[in-house]
Amino acid sequence: MDRTGQVKTNVIILLHALIFELVSTHENLPGNPLNASTGRGVVDVEGHPMVPSWYHGSVDPEGKHGAVSPHSHNRWRTQMDFHKTVYSFQVREDTVPGTVVGKVESQFESLRPLMLSVQEDDGNNLFLLNPISGEFLLSRSLDFERQKFYILSVELQLGDSQVSSVRVYFNVLDVNDNPPVFSQENVTVSLLEDSSAGTCFLSLNVSDKDEGENAEIKLRLVSGDEESSFFIHSTGRLCLSEDLDRERKSFYNLTVTANDCGHPLSLQLTSTAYIFVVVEDVNDNSPLFVSAKSVSIPENTALHSVIMTVHAEDEDVGPNGEVWYQLSKTHDGTFSINNTSGNVYLEQMLDRELEDTLIITIAATDKGSPQMTSKMNFTVHIEDVNDNDPQFLESNYSLSVREDISRGTSLFRVQANDQDIGRNGQVRYILTPAGPFVVDAVRGVVTVMSALDREKDSNYSFIIKAVDQGTVPRSTTASVSITVLDINDFAPRFVPETLTIHVKENEEEISQLTKQVSAVDEDLDINSQLIYLLDKGDGGLFSISPDGVFQILHSLDREKQSLYIVTITAFDSGLPPLNGTLTIQVMVEDVNDNYPEFSEEVYHTIVVEDSPEGTVFAMITASDADEGVSGQIRYFIEDLEAPFAIGETTGELFTTHLLDRETVSIYTLTLVASDEHPTQPLSSSVLVTVLIGDINDHWPQFKNSPYVAYVPNELAPGKKFFCDYKIDIWA
Repeated sequence: MDRTGQVKTNVIILLHALIFELVSTHENLPGNPLNASTGRGVVDVEGHPMVPSWYHGSVDPEGKHGAVSPHSHNRWRTQMDFHKTVYSFQVREDTVPGTVVGKVESQFESLRPLMLSVQEDDGNNLFLLNPISGEFLLSRSLDFERQKFYILSVELQLGDSQVSSVRVYFNVLDVNDNPPVFSQENVTVSLLEDSSAGTCFLSLNVSDKDEGENAEIKLRLVSGDEESSFFIHSTGRLCLSEDLDRERKSFYNLTVTANDCGHPLSLQLTSTAYIFVVVEDVNDNSPLFVSAKSVSIPENTALHSVIMTVHAEDEDVGPNGEVWYQLSKTHDGTFSINNTSGNVYLEQMLDRELEDTLIITIAATDKGSPQMTSKMNFTVHIEDVNDNDPQFLESNYSLSVREDISRGTSLFRVQANDQDIGRNGQVRYILTPAGPFVVDAVRGVVTVMSALDREKDSNYSFIIKAVDQGTVPRSTTASVSITVLDINDFAPRFVPETLTIHVKENEEEISQLTKQVSAVDEDLDINSQLIYLLDKGDGGLFSISPDGVFQILHSLDREKQSLYIVTITAFDSGLPPLNGTLTIQVMVEDVNDNYPEFSEEVYHTIVVEDSPEGTVFAMITASDADEGVSGQIRYFIEDLEAPFAIGETTGELFTTHLLDRETVSIYTLTLVASDEHPTQPLSSSVLVTVLIGDINDHWPQFKNSPYVAYVPNELAPGKKFFCDYKIDIWA
């Protein structure tokens, strides 16, 4: 409400407080008795506010009212005034409908009923009046942001007569129910990088529909500004706190929060806005040359060739970072440059003898506004043209060396001269092909760098090349021949170093007991003449002749020893002599020459006569010293009619029928163990005595039956009168 409207309202309030007006009266209908209850917070079963029938809203002033005589009005005027000339109530906007929010009271006491009613109401029955108690009941929810106060006119009636009225004001109190609202929650803003500190570049338009502290807004920059480059001004504008540098950081993602100042702190409301700040480039960086400042080229460089590419970088972007090049000093057009690529071209022939160094000035300029330029002095060194070959003092070199010459020994020196100057006259030496010799690239000294081995290479031929250091090198060659002299450096060697000989045990054939062995010595002459010796400790079973014939002197028994290891040594005749060894493994192969042997000479065992068929009652074992199938044993029983059997491979003796000790009480079995040699198997046998254990499986039997006995009458008590015996087969 504006100031003029507020003044008008105050005038109306004063007039109604001083002047009584005639009002119409209501009829009391018999069917509507009044309820004197105050009706505080009455609600129905569904939770909706219930308005008692005796609460009055506003009524039509032209309704069922009658005129009151001036005498009645004057008589009750002072006695029926309200307690206050104006009532004003404050109601929070979050007040629950059905709540009593105010009360008007009269000073008059009378036996006749006094009635209160609302005559003027700009709240459209928002506040309901109890006509008896004068209490106002809130009928529906309030919204401070929609309407902040309400004005009502309440009338007091005695019977059918209006006797007084009063103004009632309801002021709605704000609660913090509206969060701050940014006009834009996502904002992108551009900012030149040369903007000075303190520049405010964005208004953070934030509003809050609440009032007072609930509408007071605090803005905070909560993230995205780790370097504290920004701050929020008290006016709500986003400002710079320090200078920017796009080359260091080209954008910022800022998060701003708006908090109201409502109480308590836990009920404060917050909104968030996201601001993307793009730092725009300004031309604040000059091009910077990053390429070399000099180049060396030969004096015979072809015209229009690129002698160098210069390059400058500008940290700015767009036109501010685009670089173009110029020559400000060209030596009378000797050079030119491509404005965009930076390629420097040769436009005139060079002559090193006239001038060996040229300096040109290159400018790099960006396309910003204003333009920024950097300059560089570029030096061109003119190199001599290589037009002379090196020359050796001799074209052929030859010599002999022992193969045991020490590594690092210098053999001889070659020398070549070059008439050119500078690098064109500097000679370097190269030896090809690579081998045990190297040449010092500068001094030309040939040195042995790897051990020589005459047995692998007895002669070496190689080329030494003398090369100058010109841009296009020139060279010449000399040949070298070296003969390697032999020494006794190769020990006799058996190939392979381990020999395996297979011999059958009991072998007597000489050809099967003899083996020729030989070693290799790659030395020459006496250094390669060999003799063979046998290490002792073999029990006189083996021998070897000086020329390498190995012989087994006696037949061997595998069951005593299946493997013999013999060492043979070969010696050469050099000084000092060298030797090599051969390990011979003599493996004695098995023949089937051993019979199976039982663990016992005779076996005795017992089995109970009531044992079921298949009962294992003994284990017979035999062993065979042979190996392979010759040592694998099978068992069987010669007595095929006996009620027993044996496991062919396990040796388990078991029953095949029910036994009866009373029929046969002892069995003597012959068991045979045979190896599995496919052509000449060997076998052994053993006796097994099987006793049948008795069980009580028979009743006693009388010998004679029936019996007849005669007892004399005179026989005394206790005297025997009959004697017989019984037979028990089990006994």
